[in-house]
Amino acid sequence: MKESSNQLREDFVRKLVFVLILLGCLALAVGCSSSSGSTPSGVPTGTSSNVLEIAVDGGPTASQAGGAIYPNGAFATATVCAPGSTSNCVTVDNLLVDTGSQGLRVLQSAVSSLNLPSVNINGSAAYDCASFVDGSFLWGQVQSANVVLAGETASSVPIQVISSSTANIPTSCSNGGINENSQSSLGANGILGVGLEPFDCGGGCDQSSGASTPPTGAYYTCSGTSCTPVFASCGSECSDSTGVQQVTNPVVAFPVDNNGVIVELPSVSGSTATVTGSLVFGIGTETDNQFSSSAELFTAACDKFDTSFEGTDFYIDPSSCTGPGSFIDSGSNGYFFVDVNNVLATCPSNSTAADFYCPTSLTSLSATVEDPVTMFPEVIDFSIDNAQTLFSSGDAADSTLGGPAAAGSGFDWGLPFFYGRNVYSAIDGQTVPSGLANAPWWAF
Repeated sequence: MKESSNQLREDFVRKLVFVLILLGCLALAVGCSSSSGSTPSGVPTGTSSNVLEIAVDGGPTASQAGGAIYPNGAFATATVCAPGSTSNCVTVDNLLVDTGSQGLRVLQSAVSSLNLPSVNINGSAAYDCASFVDGSFLWGQVQSANVVLAGETASSVPIQVISSSTANIPTSCSNGGINENSQSSLGANGILGVGLEPFDCGGGCDQSSGASTPPTGAYYTCSGTSCTPVFASCGSECSDSTGVQQVTNPVVAFPVDNNGVIVELPSVSGSTATVTGSLVFGIGTETDNQFSSSAELFTAACDKFDTSFEGTDFYIDPSSCTGPGSFIDSGSNGYFFVDVNNVLATCPSNSTAADFYCPTSLTSLSATVEDPVTMFPEVIDFSIDNAQTLFSSGDAADSTLGGPAAAGSGFDWGLPFFYGRNVYSAIDGQTVPSGLANAPWWAF
């Protein structure tokens, strides 16, 4: 992620601290059918052309015998077409909606019938490496596609097609981690990144940054079994005359409604089987996406803001982008933070909830979030419950799920934060309604 054009993405996708709970088909929790990669009957529609339905329903394997529930995963459907075509298309469901990353990343098995054209760098097909904070990764070719979300179309945008093969992945990408290139390991059919930036690493991966060598763990070209890091253009945003080669946030490629998104989910008390909500495209561009007078805006300096918790400041310095900071991320399935005062017990290391907190009872907490520029504060109350208890319920939506973060890392306001709130994400560099701060920012 980046704020300035020269900052390389840090952890890339803020997602993937999740657990898959092995269960049978839960008729009360989710339906017992799933589809992906089928030919659509037409352009998908929501209640409006700029509204895409999202569902916290356990994900694609929850309905499969012996399958798994993905807790607190918000999923949506996209239509992916060959560039310039309205008929050579497939519908891909169960895409994880992620406000902490940029771009569509989809399993190769879901779009292989399209024969999408590759995006080339220096005359060779480009590959992208997406590394997650837990050490896992996604590897795959960058290809061009039309991406249709609700009634909005992003034409000829670079997407990542996650390779089904494990061969020839450079060690600077894999780095000893887990390749999550299947539905069962990823817990989804792909990731729909609609975060704060137009491109996944902007100037940090573009030669206009002035760097003498391209970063590792980002973009590559391959010759035979050897892959080499390369710069990838983000076009005019980086004052680069080369066309865009980086995986692109599809929202910025919409003709309209392209300045951000609003995630709208209902309140959840404790846990519940499933919930549905909306991903609304655009801020202040339609009657259904106006900025609420009750919403508070928080500048995202370096794509982060400040959080104070248990006497510890997770701050970000806007001038240098130093400090752990904090962030709002629908792709994280819990609140993730360092419990400085050791109020919360962690779950047993040999349990399915090993990455989460397991207090003996529901624990009420509060933190103060603060705009790093204006210093405007707001107190956020939240609660953490025993993850093992939550998981045993078989519910997909858990409002009190949380887990420990690594020492020195930021405060991650994951999907539980979104329940009962309309959360705005304004995209860096895009025009926002008059009277609001320049993007990027969050508001809620």
